[in-house]
Amino acid sequence: MKTLSLLCFAATLGAAEVPTPDAKPREVTVYADRAEVVRIFQGDLAAGDQSLLFDNLPANVDFSSIRVEGTGAFTLIDIRPETVQVKEVANEAIRALQAKIQAQELVQKELSLAEGRVAFRRSALEKVLGRLTSVGKESANPEMDPLKWAAYLDFQAEQQVALDKEATDLAKRIKASRQQVDTYNREIAALNGNQSRSRNLARVNLDVKTAGPAVVRLSYVVQGPSWKPVYDLRADTKAKSLEITYHAELRQSTGEDWQGVSLKLSTAEPSVGGREPEMSPWFLAKSEPVELEALRKDKDGDARRETRVSGRIPVDKQNFAAATGTNQFNEFSTKAGAAVLADAGVSSASVVTGGTAATYVIERTTDIKSDNKMAKVTVTRLLLPSTFRHSCVPKLSSYVYLKTHATNKSDFTLLPGRTSVFLDGAFVANSSMDLVPAGQKFWTFLGVDQSVSVERKELARREESTGLFGKKTLRTVFDQVFKVKNGKATEIDLVIWDQIPMGDHEDIKVVLEEPKYEKDSESFKMNESKYVEWRHAVKAGEKLDVPYRFAIERPEDMQVVGY
Repeated sequence: MKTLSLLCFAATLGAAEVPTPDAKPREVTVYADRAEVVRIFQGDLAAGDQSLLFDNLPANVDFSSIRVEGTGAFTLIDIRPETVQVKEVANEAIRALQAKIQAQELVQKELSLAEGRVAFRRSALEKVLGRLTSVGKESANPEMDPLKWAAYLDFQAEQQVALDKEATDLAKRIKASRQQVDTYNREIAALNGNQSRSRNLARVNLDVKTAGPAVVRLSYVVQGPSWKPVYDLRADTKAKSLEITYHAELRQSTGEDWQGVSLKLSTAEPSVGGREPEMSPWFLAKSEPVELEALRKDKDGDARRETRVSGRIPVDKQNFAAATGTNQFNEFSTKAGAAVLADAGVSSASVVTGGTAATYVIERTTDIKSDNKMAKVTVTRLLLPSTFRHSCVPKLSSYVYLKTHATNKSDFTLLPGRTSVFLDGAFVANSSMDLVPAGQKFWTFLGVDQSVSVERKELARREESTGLFGKKTLRTVFDQVFKVKNGKATEIDLVIWDQIPMGDHEDIKVVLEEPKYEKDSESFKMNESKYVEWRHAVKAGEKLDVPYRFAIERPEDMQVVGY
């Protein structure tokens, strides 16, 4: 804590201390890992030096972030944040818990007495049966009519079942009561353990020129609170629409409850989302001899360098599942709907845009307890025209994914976040949303479609040699086919992704033989990373073979690694 100057100290001598018990959190702006909280004091101030006491600030408050503004006939002298060591005994709370324990002990006593009554009834029932079935001078007449015996045995069984059920219920209630007592005892122990603690406060010293009403806003930043976006995606393949319900999940354990606060959500630090696997470039390299050096020590301890030349050392194959994150195909252009469709029944937040981020102002006041439990608020709901497409990367995954294309015509930035996907009214998958700025076209994934399959089969891998005289050229030919099956009752738009390798030596050439390629077309594309893309309209129930063949060419004396 910084030492206050003598000037400030002198200015506040004799200042009247004004408590602010009603200045609870009123406005909260939540970021990815912190929150700015505003407490508001409204009241009449007397003329002269006044010291407003804002007590019980959160433990993780950033003192350097405390700011004051307001309206009234006063001048701000200074702000003095403090950490005060206090000893508080929560006698009232402890007495209340002890009373609850005594009440539970009475409940347990009554339940124990009820258990005794059940045991007595069970014993009496067994004695009656024993008396009827025993033979002796003191026994009743054992020669009873068979119908009466059957009726009594049914009665005996019914009574045993009823007694067993009653005994089980009593045992459960006793167990629950004992667990409740244990909970109360733990709460008492926690209260006793927190008797000696510290608390944070801020003294706002004012020079009030004229007595009268004043409004003082104290703002501070506290570490820990967070929010993240989550979405419900409801896709309708018949209506060609995508409904996005934009939620925010908030958590906070600052030590103060936010009751009825005006809530804002800032996009200043968005989280990072994921997506389906993506391919990385496939390189071929000329294998070169590698010199390995080893150090040995002779008997005198001198280091002697010994060099030996090894044979060719193979290089590990690349992990094609390690995605670069941005090297993707540009999707085929799609004519999406014009604007966001109206949804008058849903309350939406307003958007305040800044230089690098946006702030969402939630219309209704919000309650968020300081228990670190998730609280969900609705930011907005969008209804967008959309189109649908199936896509797959058979080299990396055997599944075919369904995705939809739309345009974010709202003022809201869709941040990366988890999605719950509902397709034609049924829940189908959990997926993720990528970052979608306002006004941008986007694709989002709707999970796996089991009714469509694409199998990648290798037909042949053969070695060939060309050239009759002089230097020969070796060719390795990869012959494959994609076997497509549409099990749906409607036609689908299908995209298949794969890749061909790239050589990093002028003598290594890769030739795409099937399909023939000169430039991009609607049905086939290839980008700089040699990712290739087929697009097919597959009719309902149709089976389709998509051939794929390329060759790697190199001189006969060159060894190539990477495939």
